[in-house]
Amino acid sequence: MAGLGALRMSKAIPLGCYHAKMSKAATPRGMRWTIRLLSSLLFLLFAWLMSFVLDDIDDRPGPSRTDYSMRHVDDGLVELIEELEEKSRQRGFAVSRQREIQANLRASMQVARDTMEQMAELHRLSLESGISPGEEQGKALSDAQTRFIESQTKFETANQQIAELNAEVHSLKNELATNKDLLFEQQRPGNEEWETDWSRHKLKLGGLKLGFVVPIFLFAAWIVARRKDSAFRPIYMALLLAAFWHLGGVMHEHFPAEYFKYIAIAAGIAIVLAFLVRTLKSADKPRPDILHKRRRESYDNGICPECAYPFDDAHGDNHSCPSCGVSLFSTCSSCGGGRHSLLPFCINCGDKN
Repeated sequence: MAGLGALRMSKAIPLGCYHAKMSKAATPRGMRWTIRLLSSLLFLLFAWLMSFVLDDIDDRPGPSRTDYSMRHVDDGLVELIEELEEKSRQRGFAVSRQREIQANLRASMQVARDTMEQMAELHRLSLESGISPGEEQGKALSDAQTRFIESQTKFETANQQIAELNAEVHSLKNELATNKDLLFEQQRPGNEEWETDWSRHKLKLGGLKLGFVVPIFLFAAWIVARRKDSAFRPIYMALLLAAFWHLGGVMHEHFPAEYFKYIAIAAGIAIVLAFLVRTLKSADKPRPDILHKRRRESYDNGICPECAYPFDDAHGDNHSCPSCGVSLFSTCSSCGGGRHSLLPFCINCGDKN
């Protein structure tokens, strides 16, 4: 039959209209990967640029916690606390100084003790030898004993002063702790006012950030939806993803967690529903390019594009599906050869249906 050999050759080569997908098929793999890489880099640059703007918004001054906390505080209480802290520091320095004095006295006592032991040993040896100790030897022993006693007395005095200073430091710390507790109670109303105003400030910053990010996100989403077949779609997608990334970050940072989780779930449901509705519509009434692709793949796999019923390779130039009745192959009106009824061009002469 006319055209039967050509139809059988259709198993070896892709069927249908080539030029509908020519731009994608003709793009080299290396160039496709280059486009993906540059699109990813563009996404990072978009996100980086938007982060600069968001950081500038964050730099707007907010309420000062110090100013708020001191609103209801007695000035005399603050001065008393500062005075107690200064006294406590001075007493601490005094304790450290007395400990240094003790260290020096301890060394002096050790030297005097060693001298006394040496002079006592010489005095004993002189007596054992029947020699009367000299006046200088006795004076040296007496001086060593005097230095030892004086150092020991000063050491005990320093020890007593340290005990008194430590007792005073302990008393100052107790008084300081009491007054700090009072200061904390006086600061509480101011801190609560600051927390309220700070929350308002964060919400204001969040609103300003959303005022910047949301228009970009909506514009990117609109242009992506409107220009599905545009050659610049990777640029639009990079902008959309960058805006979506920052949108989620702003919502998480500036809005309470109990609200954010509901917003995030609602947004997720909306996105999934949008894709599901689009998929269902495409399945029910597919776009021409999708319908063409399905028919081409069905012919290539030897099944009916309408009901997926398999057809035999040994079909004539005119052949209909025995399951649904749709015409699968027909005679071309231009060349008289067999052609695929559901594809736009004749495989023999290229005539358009």
